[in-house]
Amino acid sequence: MSCKVVTFVNNGKKENLRPLKLYKSLDEHEFEYSNLTLKFSAEMFAGESSETFSGIIRMQDDSIIWISLRSYNIEGARVIITQDSVKYLNRMDNTYYIGDFDFLTDRFQIDLSYDAIQSILSNNFFFYPEPEDTAKTIINFKQCDDSVYYCMSSISQRKYTRYYVDDKHTNRWDRKLDKETADTSVSDGVKYESNEFVFQIVKVVPELFRVHDMYIENYIQQQSLYVLYGSEILTDGQYFPKDITIELRTPKFETKVVITVESVSANSEEMSYPFKVSDKYKEIIVE
Repeated sequence: MSCKVVTFVNNGKKENLRPLKLYKSLDEHEFEYSNLTLKFSAEMFAGESSETFSGIIRMQDDSIIWISLRSYNIEGARVIITQDSVKYLNRMDNTYYIGDFDFLTDRFQIDLSYDAIQSILSNNFFFYPEPEDTAKTIINFKQCDDSVYYCMSSISQRKYTRYYVDDKHTNRWDRKLDKETADTSVSDGVKYESNEFVFQIVKVVPELFRVHDMYIENYIQQQSLYVLYGSEILTDGQYFPKDITIELRTPKFETKVVITVESVSANSEEMSYPFKVSDKYKEIIVE
């Protein structure tokens, strides 16, 4: 399938959209596929070091994500993610893992569902954390200011500025956090994915109604995820980002991955997801 890189010229927002209307427009314009294949090159930054690699991603909508990572044309790792399982094969050190999402949570120090990972890779919107009631969740979103993009946030602009941006009162949020967690501690494994210590900000390209960038932060866990999408590829009448940048910060590490999409193929007739573990491989145990 041929791809054409297009430059989208933003002529300015004609109106401010309320979160409910913006969410409906995102839903109507999401990238649709039954299966999807991405060939890409990438560079990963961790501290002062960097590493380049390439790979292939195959996805069956709401079913399976298959990833093959290569360096110097040699496969180094293979990953399969489903709704409730993760399989990982490392050919560099002959190790493997077959189990649940604890593997990804332990490795990347952030809780991401299958839907979140699939949405990140396909430039589609998702709620974080995953809500029980989508209609109720979007009603609680607020408009936020941006001169170029539509913007909505799970917290108000005033609250975000007051607690996260105002350098003159940096201890405000800490005092509130101390009061909230007086009888608990982070070391006890307490998580606050569904309260005010977790927020999400989404910016949307006008007219295309595709996610331009998204920022998620879990304040109490000191975790943040930022995803930025670059120029669009026009493929089979749909837009897909040419570049995907993912930045992840946790108390243990910071990493940034810049993905350049070399080709996109949607709705192929034949898809395979091979995964075979040799007897010489040693199992990874996640405690």
